[in-house]
Amino acid sequence: TAAARAREIDETAEIVLLERNTRVSYAMTGLALHLSGEVKSLEDLNREREDFFREVYNVDVRTRTEVMSIDAKKKQLLLRQNSGEEILAYDKLIFATGASSVQPIGIDEADNFRFFRTLDDLAAIRASLDAGRKRFVVLGGGSMGAEALDGLVRGGADVTLLEKKAQFLPDYSPEIALTAMTALEHKVRIITAVKDITFEKKNGVIMAVKADGVRIETDFVVSAIGVRPRTELLKKAGVKLLPDGSIPVNDRCQTNIKDIYACSICVSIPEDKDYRWIPQAAVSDKTAQVAAENAAGGSAQMGPVTQSQHIRLPGIEIGRVGLTCAQALRKYGKANIDSVFIHGRDKEAYMPGSAHLGLKLYYHKKKREVIALEVVGEEIKSRLDAFATALAGKLKLHDLALIDLAYTPPFGTARDALNVAATVALQKLEKLTTTVTYEEIRAKRKQYFVLDVSIQAKHAGFHDMHLPLERLRSSLEELRRKFKAARAKKVVTLSETGRRGHLAVRILSANGFAAANIMGGKRIG
Repeated sequence: TAAARAREIDETAEIVLLERNTRVSYAMTGLALHLSGEVKSLEDLNREREDFFREVYNVDVRTRTEVMSIDAKKKQLLLRQNSGEEILAYDKLIFATGASSVQPIGIDEADNFRFFRTLDDLAAIRASLDAGRKRFVVLGGGSMGAEALDGLVRGGADVTLLEKKAQFLPDYSPEIALTAMTALEHKVRIITAVKDITFEKKNGVIMAVKADGVRIETDFVVSAIGVRPRTELLKKAGVKLLPDGSIPVNDRCQTNIKDIYACSICVSIPEDKDYRWIPQAAVSDKTAQVAAENAAGGSAQMGPVTQSQHIRLPGIEIGRVGLTCAQALRKYGKANIDSVFIHGRDKEAYMPGSAHLGLKLYYHKKKREVIALEVVGEEIKSRLDAFATALAGKLKLHDLALIDLAYTPPFGTARDALNVAATVALQKLEKLTTTVTYEEIRAKRKQYFVLDVSIQAKHAGFHDMHLPLERLRSSLEELRRKFKAARAKKVVTLSETGRRGHLAVRILSANGFAAANIMGGKRIG
């Protein structure tokens, strides 16, 4: 990307592209789509080859060429090829080495072990599927593991995914992750909070994986536990690195050394007075364009980066825009951050195929600024894109609550789920509603009187009383007696999605009850 962009800016520059492997460019984000069978050939992921760059961009492409060292003072590179070593001088250097896969503990090499990283990895995984060896273990439950899971399941594999953290997709909120897990429960086996993983090998082949002593027979193991920046060369050259190994660049993608630029998923981009490492393809592409334009004499600058993410899973999608909850807490402090979780629909309920959406909206309480959004459901991209634009434009909650989005019944709702989430957040700030989570209730169960206001009660072992919303106003005295007898401190309302619960809270509050609505309703309980 950087080489192509540099040529677009300067037709006369001498551009050399150095790559130690056999391919100069491939669509890494399309790996899972080949496993699923949607991208039939590996060559479809490898279209921009050496000859393409030479003929179209007039770039001197040198594959199987390793850069051994960088002399920043002399502006020279030491190269090693099959034919020997040579010195290459440069005027501007663009460093785009990306990242390397994190090695799982307890395994080095095996015939049936691969990272989820390169086209060669993909070819080996695909060969196992084609040979009928379909019992797969995926290591890692983050975004990379989720993509591997999706491709394998769609390709016919029987998948067991192992994650050491407490939940699948640990960067997401429990409500969003739980909804995704529920959608996957009959399609894949997911084991979380795994403390110890060992591998049983025979003749160079992994026969089984043991997760906390549970033996899982397997035909193939795919590691997708994450990546780390490949920046050792720059460190030796004197370029400043961050503790995580990434390269801090300015908004022109310059390093601290003159005439050395950096891009791709080895860089951390500036954010306020700090830096953020965002190992995502879209951010990598943008840094490559900015670094190349400036190296070629232009004046490009990085714009707002919302670290948007969209993951497809079997039968459901999940995505987010903005900071993760942990990042938001570190940046703004717990006292300033709040969130709401709501249920919406991707299209009007009366339309065939209408499906539920779950939205978790994070916001700054005092400034009323939107901070982040998580979405789970079907057809979620339009919500993610709209929120990314809102975040980049620094919209506030009242802007998002009334923003006029495109509408027609087959593709949306008159009041979009984004409008609803922002409206609920404003109601919470203005004390028109109060929410409580299942975790809070379970931690101090005796303090809460759970009132199910659904049409039909489904949580027989959880609620203290079932009273449909339609009968609530006429049954307040009966409720008051039972609430007093229970010696609880607060009535919490339970409904299918939380909407009826909110209406019940308004009635109860107006009649002297201390009341709160269970966030997310029964769909996440």
